[in-house]
Amino acid sequence: MKGSMLVIPAIDLMDGKVVRLKKGDFATQTVYSANPAEVAARFRDAGAERIHVVDLDGARAGRPANLDAIRAIAAQGVPIEVGGGLRVLSDVERVFGLGAAFAVLGTAAVERLDLVREACSRYPERIVCGIDAKGGEVAVSGWEQGTGLPVVEVARRVKVAGVRLVEYTDVARDGMFTGVDAEGAARLAREAGVDVVASGGVASLDDVRACRAAGVFGVIVGKAVYEKRIDLAEAILLTKERIADPGSGTGLGSTRKCGE
Repeated sequence: MKGSMLVIPAIDLMDGKVVRLKKGDFATQTVYSANPAEVAARFRDAGAERIHVVDLDGARAGRPANLDAIRAIAAQGVPIEVGGGLRVLSDVERVFGLGAAFAVLGTAAVERLDLVREACSRYPERIVCGIDAKGGEVAVSGWEQGTGLPVVEVARRVKVAGVRLVEYTDVARDGMFTGVDAEGAARLAREAGVDVVASGGVASLDDVRACRAAGVFGVIVGKAVYEKRIDLAEAILLTKERIADPGSGTGLGSTRKCGE
């Protein structure tokens, strides 16, 4: 299927507030809003087709923590994906019960592959795996613990378990405006045979263009939107513009569909 790449705005939650961290460091939080639902409504009005929600407290605690905020975000009418602390099936079911369209398994992708398999079996097409790279290895538990495992190995494992979409974050870039690793995301997609969303380091519309050119499924934008370096509506519009297909000679080709 052909169409536009997804631009997925992120809402990171701590104590019911919208925050951003630098390189996943919990000591570096900046609070952007005390009203997550209002932020989600702005994203909806800008044309977002999906919102990425991270329960940072949940990631540290090993179970969902910002339940009221997640429910309020889901009520704004945009499909949301929720990650952070989903280590058992009952917690996956809980976030679906709050209105989430997708659940993002991170630590479980490494430590609980049985959970990934069971969740994919029970909720086909609704399970996403977040794979976060720190110093060349996959990091878990809110990015605070290394695993020694290469990203592509984990991606291949979760594909076998039934996952079709992986969200790849370079932790060193996250919140730093150093540019997204579009090529790394595209390489992971090729080597693991899964769709990949790039995340971490997005600083400008050039990063959105780079992800589109690389052919990835989508890109997550966070701090750049909050700091007004990127206009979300403009970024979404950019991905819907038709681009030249080198093989057609018509200039009327388009990128492949990166939606659901």
